[in-house]
Amino acid sequence: MPKKKANTRADGLIEKVRTIDGKRRHFYGRSLPEVQKKIDSAIIEAATKKECGDKFEEVADAFWKAKEPKLKYGSVRGYKHKVEVAKEWFSGYGMREINSTLINRELSRMAAQGWSYKSIAGQKSVLSMIFQYWCAELDGDCNPCTLLKLPQGLPQAKRRAPTDEEVERVKNHPDGFGLCAAFMMYAGLRLGEIMALQKKDLAGGMISIYKEIVWHSNTPVIEPPKTQNAVRKVPILAPLRRGIGDRLDGMKEDEYIFGGAKPMTKSRYENAWLQYCASLGCTHDTGRRYLTGKKDKRGNPLYKVIMAPDFTAHQLRHEFASTLVQCGISPQVAKELMGHADILTTQRWYAEAKSSAIDEAKALLDAHFQGK
Repeated sequence: MPKKKANTRADGLIEKVRTIDGKRRHFYGRSLPEVQKKIDSAIIEAATKKECGDKFEEVADAFWKAKEPKLKYGSVRGYKHKVEVAKEWFSGYGMREINSTLINRELSRMAAQGWSYKSIAGQKSVLSMIFQYWCAELDGDCNPCTLLKLPQGLPQAKRRAPTDEEVERVKNHPDGFGLCAAFMMYAGLRLGEIMALQKKDLAGGMISIYKEIVWHSNTPVIEPPKTQNAVRKVPILAPLRRGIGDRLDGMKEDEYIFGGAKPMTKSRYENAWLQYCASLGCTHDTGRRYLTGKKDKRGNPLYKVIMAPDFTAHQLRHEFASTLVQCGISPQVAKELMGHADILTTQRWYAEAKSSAIDEAKALLDAHFQGK
């Protein structure tokens, strides 16, 4: 087979063209040995890539470039961190060199450091997405995450509904910012959905949910809901109707129920919720202090105690879900009212029995076993 000739270009460089791994490539150099050295290196690199796959960090960067524009503002930071952690683990590896044993080693190391189930599961999920991207977009052929199980015994922070005492305090104080709590407890709305409510969204005995507030740092931004399932109509139940009363009278149709002409900033909301909880006697000392800039009579600097709410507004959404379960509402209907994309979310996180329901069950079971 005759050798391919080299071309000498006008700039004095020698050029050779070779087809490597199905692609025509041009190689340049000052001498034939220099060009041939580049060709040999490219052939070895192509063979290595075919055996080991694309470099992990290159695939991860390509995945992030495609994924970032599709993410909600609040999700970008978490996803990016997990991509960077994965790159720390596997930079320098080819995609086919990474197997379930290597991944399990890193996840087990996270577990040993005390990371929660949710954090480790999220890291595994993002790693799996990178492999899925490689298979779908870059001709990859494996995903070692698919059959990998998470380490056992991982700590799980379980969300709780507010205590019965906290719930009673909220029920007895619907005035002021208690209306925000009422939308959580009697309609199961998310905080962003409540902050986006305008007077026009409450009509015909229903609440129309089709937008939400996402705080970009402190600035409120109107965005569509997280999923299509979150777009829904929720009935205005009697206790919420009483809480609203005549408070919307005189408001313009496009005014925000919380904020007026513009939605609340994040700091304004947090202060309003803290003050509301303080009025209920539901705050606690965080143990942190900050300088007031003032001094006492002895010239010592004065500090102010930093207080925090005993429960968040979102926990009252849990209370609504628990009430749905207690009232025998079917899981499918509960899913629609809560705006969950997956019914497993409804069952896993929110379907918790209230303590009063446990007491009722105890009385029924005692009566049964005593033959009454």
